[in-house]
Order: sequence, then C-alpha cells, then structure tokens
Amino acid sequence: MYELLKKKYGQNFLIDKNILIKISNLILKNNLKIIEIGPGDGKLTDFILKYKPKELKIIEIDNDLIPFLDLKFKDYECITIINADVLNYDFIDKTDLIISNLPFNISSQILIKICLMKQPPINLILMFQKEFAQRLLDKKMNSLNALVGCFYDINFKFNISKNCFRPIPKVDSAVLSFNKKESPLLKINEINKFIEFKRNLFSYKRKTLKNLLKSYKPIIQEIDLKKRVEDLTLKQLLKIFREINF
Repeated sequence: MYELLKKKYGQNFLIDKNILIKISNLILKNNLKIIEIGPGDGKLTDFILKYKPKELKIIEIDNDLIPFLDLKFKDYECITIINADVLNYDFIDKTDLIISNLPFNISSQILIKICLMKQPPINLILMFQKEFAQRLLDKKMNSLNALVGCFYDINFKFNISKNCFRPIPKVDSAVLSFNKKESPLLKINEINKFIEFKRNLFSYKRKTLKNLLKSYKPIIQEIDLKKRVEDLTLKQLLKIFREINF
C-alpha cells in the first residue's frame, strides 16, 4: 500500500492501532453525519464506522487509492467515497463532524475553508504537524488563530510520535478538537474585510499598535496602543477592526 503514496499530496498513513482508537474515541456519539478528509488506506475509517454514522463521506484526492477504498467499503451503505481535491470541494450539505489527518502542506488552507463554510460543522477532530498545532494554541495572537478563534474554541488532545506513521515524517503530530461557538464572532459581511485587516496587521507584528494604526486614528480608550498586535486578545483585535471599518 505504501508504494501508492505520493509526496505531492503530503501523504503519511497513521498505522498505530492504539492511536487510531484514541482518535476515534473523540467521536462522542453515534448516528452523526461525518466527513473524513484524506482517508488514505481507510484505517481510521474502520474505527469511525464503529460509531455507526448516519452518513460518512470520505474525500480522497488520490485516484490510485479510490479502487482500494471502493472495494474495502463496498458493503457499507452509509459511506460515499468522493474522489476530489478538498480545496475545490463544495461543502453544501450540513455536517456534524469533520475528522482528518490533514496533509501537512495544506493544513492552513483546509482549516480556513472549513471555518468559512456556510454551515460549519459543530465539531472538528483534526491532526496537524505539531508546530502548526502550537500556532493554533498559542496564547499570543497570530494570523491563523485570530481567524479560527472567531468560529471555534480549540482544545489540545494529545501528541502523536512521527514513528506512528508510514512513511515516517520528519516531525511529530498533534490532535486538536474544535467546538463551534454558539454565535460566530464575525458577521458574514465582516469576514472578507477582517481577513484583509489581519493580514495587513500581522505583516508588521513587531510594530506597536500606535505605529500600525496611526493613519486610522482610532478612538479606543481601553486598549494600550504601546502593545504589539500579537499581545492583543481576540476581543480587542475585533474591537479595533470594527472601529476602523464600521
């Protein structure tokens, strides 16, 4: 099976049964509508099926893996196998959970795409390169956790040694869970402006807010403009954003 792996897709198969069980145990109930991104050889899919999903869509970009997956899961009526690039896939139907060992090279793009879905899932269980996971969990604000934090509460679950994968990657991984906020912190009409705003701000993250925002002259009484953008809370960042844009 491993000879089918392609570097261009960032494929590394998780082979440790105990870790696969540990990940699937994060699924809290049966009868969910689930999407699995990048099932690979279907090892995690096997454990997801133990939770009797109402619907399980598995999205796999690699054409060579589709016949294998079709054969392996041919007796499961709940499974739909989709041969597609998830970055081009249109998430139309409402989903309860997305679960994935995300390809390292496009983790950020996929996560942002999920956040910006018309109906984001209630929960996410996602595996990332450990360094990437640390960016999401960082107490200091950054361009990534600023956006994701508007839609989801992020929780660390556990680390995974690189030795649990084949082929063995260069770095360890981490599993995070995401719980959708009851109300997103951004309105639909704010999203594109906020993405541009944070991109500009974090391009100069070492500058103080006073220097970054001097052309805007915002009236923000309770925020210390001697701070850098990375020292703000998400609430403060959104306050500045709205003072400037609305």
